Amino acid sequence: MKIPIQNIYYLLTYAWDKLEEADKIEIGRDDYKDSLNLFARILVSGSNYILKKGLDRAYIPVVEEYRGIKGKLQFKESLEKQLFFKGRSICAFDEFSENVLHNKILKSVLRLLYRMPQIDQKLRGQIWDSYNRFHGVDELDVQVSHFRQLQIHRNNHHYDFLMRVCKLIVENSVIEESNGGIIFKDFLRNEAAMAKLFEDFVRNFYAREQKKYKVSREYIDWYVEGESNGPLSFLPRMQTDITLEAVEHKLIIDTKYYQQTLSVHFNTEKYHSANLYQIYSYLTNLEKDAKNPNNLTCDGMLLYPTTQTNLDATYTLGKHKLRIATVDLNQNWNTIHNRLLELIA
Repeated sequence: MKIPIQNIYYLLTYAWDKLEEADKIEIGRDDYKDSLNLFARILVSGSNYILKKGLDRAYIPVVEEYRGIKGKLQFKESLEKQLFFKGRSICAFDEFSENVLHNKILKSVLRLLYRMPQIDQKLRGQIWDSYNRFHGVDELDVQVSHFRQLQIHRNNHHYDFLMRVCKLIVENSVIEESNGGIIFKDFLRNEAAMAKLFEDFVRNFYAREQKKYKVSREYIDWYVEGESNGPLSFLPRMQTDITLEAVEHKLIIDTKYYQQTLSVHFNTEKYHSANLYQIYSYLTNLEKDAKNPNNLTCDGMLLYPTTQTNLDATYTLGKHKLRIATVDLNQNWNTIHNRLLELIA
């Protein structure tokens, strides 16, 4: 499946709900040769924006040798090193510093990018220039666990988009066994990661770009008739990818992402049966929930990115309409935008 690099940028900014932050980062309209160079351009431009604005600073705990006493005296450690005779001591205190985790991650990932052979030479020089402007910031061996420790809040929210890009780079960086170098593996080939990205993109796109429907995810209860002697907790949880609901209409959208939209059995193309069973189960179980009158005639949609074939077919299943459709991500962004809105018109 071919997706233009510029469209990957749109997918990410919608999926992460970071359009406003992304707009502040000037990446130009260059035809980037791959996603890694696009991400590198984002980090360079984003870092330069932050450096111009001023690196975020916060109070961090520091324990160090100090002339005199500052903060909390570490008496035992100072005595062991015989510092009192020199008029010095080891003290613990808070220091207002730019050497905070999010700055460390930015600087360290810039260094990581600089080492990657896939980076364009001109961009490599810009990466190095940005890296060297992070004065007073330490490097670290960035791990995915570091991103769980981040404290992003109202005063430093402009870091959030860049931290997400950094995390994506770290998650997809691997060491080459042949020479020990670091390379970026194309996450576009990771079907599971792209499926999650596509789902989040579509949900947030509809949340932002239309006003007719309320957009949410919804848990659906199993409709169990008669006596049951099995624990209901053993039944798999049903949760929609996207629920769109207006005053008198409800639409359940299940997004799917495959390298092949249709499955092939004995040289015959078919819809993926598991996808059909899943959304039909959503519709039939919702139908039994009388708390919401829209559930009775709720419609469904299976939405795929186009691979070889464009799909757009509608079937009536009892009281429900089920649409199976595709959106071609390998085209002009305005065309994609209009296609997604047309699907729910």
